[in-house]
Amino acid sequence: MSQTPVIDADQSSFKECYRGRQSWLHHAAYLRMGKVLLALALCRRAGVSLADKDILDYGFGAGTFFRYCPPDSRLFGVEIDPLNVEAVRAMLQERGGGGADLRVIEIESWDTHALLDRPYDVILCSHVLEHLPDPVTFLKKMRECLTPSGVFLGLVPLNERIMDPHHVQRLDREKIHAFNEAAGLRVRTYLEADPWLYWFQPLFTRESGLVHKIAQAVSIALGLPATLLGAEAWFAVSKIYAAVSRSRPTQAAFLSVRA
Repeated sequence: MSQTPVIDADQSSFKECYRGRQSWLHHAAYLRMGKVLLALALCRRAGVSLADKDILDYGFGAGTFFRYCPPDSRLFGVEIDPLNVEAVRAMLQERGGGGADLRVIEIESWDTHALLDRPYDVILCSHVLEHLPDPVTFLKKMRECLTPSGVFLGLVPLNERIMDPHHVQRLDREKIHAFNEAAGLRVRTYLEADPWLYWFQPLFTRESGLVHKIAQAVSIALGLPATLLGAEAWFAVSKIYAAVSRSRPTQAAFLSVRA
């Protein structure tokens, strides 16, 4: 087991943050859909199909990504909140995906978890690396969990105007490549996208109060059209918005393979 804890002590607020948030509106919120659409766009850009694949979502949150996986994919995932794990399992069963293997993970013994003792065709890690004091150790373990032709999909925040208090890494393209190289991975596809939250980003660093409510409203206001338009149309509109508003991309997505 790693001597360095994978998630810093100040991450405890994530323990219960997804409870009671399984409605269609919750899943449409942009803080979820922006990440899902980018992950799907990354797969299309890299020519990677999710059909008939063993897919691990490390830190699946509310399970929104699972809702967009093909019906013949085999889903696996870990999260830290037992009640949330049960809620996502129930959500998938209602949608006909009852075979998903979802389990609770204890951060203190993360690298000995049973689901990290088998290979996967696709591993998704969405907005996790920025919380880790030692991303290289984590990526090395993920590399061990890839099949010979497997791919690792990573999503991270970019260009934070005010750094989120839960983030211990400020990431950019250089660091992403360096972390992957140190872990024995090679970044095959890299893209930066999603300018929509650039000017709003400071709102999302607050966890309560009026500012937090405004952030939630912004997330819903952006998430609904993003959900309805889908990835292709949404990212086309994003380019126009970025040029007009002078917004910088707020997310990076990368697809890595064994070096």
